[in-house]
Amino acid sequence: MAEKRRLFINPNRLCDEIDSNGELLLTSDESHYLFRVMRMRSEDLLEVIDGKGQLWNAKIVKKKIIKLSDGYDKPLKVVSRERPLIGIAVVIPKKGFENFLQMSCEIGVDIIQPLISKRSVVKECSDEKIIRFQKIIHEAVEQSERLWSPELMQAMTFLNWINNLPPKAHIGFAATRIEDLQDYVNWIKATPHEVNQVWMVIGPEGGWNKDEEALAFDTGLVGVSLGETILRTSTAAVSACQLMTSWRRLKSSL
Repeated sequence: MAEKRRLFINPNRLCDEIDSNGELLLTSDESHYLFRVMRMRSEDLLEVIDGKGQLWNAKIVKKKIIKLSDGYDKPLKVVSRERPLIGIAVVIPKKGFENFLQMSCEIGVDIIQPLISKRSVVKECSDEKIIRFQKIIHEAVEQSERLWSPELMQAMTFLNWINNLPPKAHIGFAATRIEDLQDYVNWIKATPHEVNQVWMVIGPEGGWNKDEEALAFDTGLVGVSLGETILRTSTAAVSACQLMTSWRRLKSSL
């Protein structure tokens, strides 16, 4: 049997725009993806996902219309979110951020928080960039066959983010050239059972400003080492995502 193609559709559209027959009018981007990129035709089967843990079987009935096989109220699959949630807060690098978004999504991260620090090259993140970033994430969700899409937060300064940290979270502050940093393995093993989220914070290419480091440690963040070598921001962020999701997977199997 041929592999079914997956199409990510915004959950609000699925809820509000599907008619009583289970049919949905595709957007121009969705239509372009199915017919121009994937070379699909009328009567071809596909899978529809909403990024919120649900999957439906569907069929193309016309060039711009698909139909859910059993209707919106009867998804083929419903998957709960894994816990604890895995979050990555990363200062936006000059290059490599889009690749990071794609790879972190494939790895299984749940929340992505773009940061702006004092040594950032990127000092703002326009609405157009956020739309572009979100599109990359949706494409990675389709490709990796995830049912839950990562939540992409609005970019904010490191100061604003650290003053509004998520509650019941275990947060590591990735750093270099500081004595007595905890090794990642020891840090993750110390995760309390009651935490809802596990985070790693990744700084800019030029390193954290001393005031930012002091603020992080004064706030209670734990300095963590990701290894003996100095990693680029995007490399460190991908590595941290892999380490955290691997820990969660092993933890859930015990």
